[in-house]
Amino acid sequence: MKEAKASGARAGAGTVLGRGQKPVGGDWFAELADCLRWRRIEKGMRLLDRAEPAWMALKPTDKHGAEVLLMLAQWVDVGYRDAQLLRERLDILKGCAREELGVAAYVRVRMTEAFYALSSDDADGAIRILGSLLVMEDGVLDAELRALGNLWKGRAHRKKADYDMAREHLGVALEIAKTLPESEALVAIIKIQQAWIVFQHGDSAGAMQMLSEAEVGLKKTDHWIALGNIESARGRIVRRHGDYALAVKHFDRAVALYEISHPNHTNLARAMTNLSFVKRLLAAQLKRHIDVTAARRERTGRSDTAAGAGRGGESRLREFHRQYQELYRSAIAELERAKQICKLHGEHSGLGSALLNAGYLHLDVGDLGMAAREAEQALEIAEANHNLLLRARVCTLMGMIENARVEELVGSAQEIPRYARLAKQHCMEAVRLAQSTENKRVLLNAYVALGETAANNFFHDYELAQRCVDAASGLLEPQDADYAVDELNALKVKLLKVVGIEDTLRAWSQGIITGKSFQEVTEQFAQLVIPRVWLREEKKISRVAKKLAMSPQKVRRLVKRSAAAERVVGVRE
Repeated sequence: MKEAKASGARAGAGTVLGRGQKPVGGDWFAELADCLRWRRIEKGMRLLDRAEPAWMALKPTDKHGAEVLLMLAQWVDVGYRDAQLLRERLDILKGCAREELGVAAYVRVRMTEAFYALSSDDADGAIRILGSLLVMEDGVLDAELRALGNLWKGRAHRKKADYDMAREHLGVALEIAKTLPESEALVAIIKIQQAWIVFQHGDSAGAMQMLSEAEVGLKKTDHWIALGNIESARGRIVRRHGDYALAVKHFDRAVALYEISHPNHTNLARAMTNLSFVKRLLAAQLKRHIDVTAARRERTGRSDTAAGAGRGGESRLREFHRQYQELYRSAIAELERAKQICKLHGEHSGLGSALLNAGYLHLDVGDLGMAAREAEQALEIAEANHNLLLRARVCTLMGMIENARVEELVGSAQEIPRYARLAKQHCMEAVRLAQSTENKRVLLNAYVALGETAANNFFHDYELAQRCVDAASGLLEPQDADYAVDELNALKVKLLKVVGIEDTLRAWSQGIITGKSFQEVTEQFAQLVIPRVWLREEKKISRVAKKLAMSPQKVRRLVKRSAAAERVVGVRE
């Protein structure tokens, strides 16, 4: 590789050449850099299309060819065509000697290769390339490139659920970006990525604040992908709080923003997958309401108007059924569109997530065969792409499918033991895989699935089920109030019915604590006792807190998470 100086001119935020430099002649490159700097996306894309003959004629080994290549990578990142464009440009290098590249050109080619790896589900490859570049001295890697490299490396770590490393690199990228001129848009883009990491560390309010700040930085742009990302992230956060209706609104807005100029973008597929998941949760809530209403009518008699009897009650039930079926059909349709978009771009992780969510929908309605087929396809994708997070999620689903076969007595008496063993194996594998990531929610779901399997009609292993409950409870954040909390509470109720509070207290009195620490025993005791005190104190949080000399926040948390809270309504001060 020839010795050469890195580009001396300082560029604006997120660009690679200064305004005065003209790599091919004319002003198109400088104008393109300005469009990227200010996120004037539509104008920049028109310019790229008009200048296509010029940049298509360049090779990475030509003068300024590598600078143009990296510029194209950044435009692909904001929605111009897709990563295949970069693959075609990089393939030209196969016929060229890399030794012909100067230092500056070599760095930019490798940066482009790192972004291609990132956009092709090869997070490890992106991390490896960027790691070797970011150790270079400032004379080779200027501030703009260093900010961009840290941003992409942070995103790659986030994909792998390595949240601590992601936070570190995104923090470096943000500090550098703040020192650059005209960098408002770049700062906003980094904050969107940081918001997700902050949320994963349990600070929903902080994440929402960062998203609002990012929105302000992008409000004068037509960067619809970034604005859609903000709405999509908001949807994920409010979903975790259990507000599914509001989550649907955020995901609908995200879909609308993506569709303005990118009707087949992979982020659109991701938003539609998330939207279908929330609709599945709404459908499940509605189904429970239908079942409870129907059961109450059966117990009290059809003339009981309080139970929703009579023509009006029957009409409401029919309407509930219609809404349930519409939610289910809509969720399936959105997943099918998400699959098609992902196949169009070869987006493996997105396709795997869509297949996974389709599997859960089929499991919900009892179509175990179809659920298993969707899960098997998702597992093939996860294994082919070494995606640990997706593998853990798929193994959880596969365990739940096999456990459903056991609980519903599907198959012959000889097949049930095999289904039970498979369910346990899948769930234990899900726990093992999830433990190798920093995604608490995936691990929590794996523990709940393992607990359900341990407590099924085959194993009756209530000690293992209780250990899973304890482990899952420790992974919840105070603001969590979604389906995961519901499923965990349902498992707690099941164990209480089988084991009994009295048996638990009797075991403790005899010193039998099954490997728990004193803190864990104290926490479990509080979860048993405090909700009952709350009931006796007319469901008043403040009265319980005063009576037991505890903080109201802890009382509220224990009440919400308790099995007893599942059977009562309202948490008041």
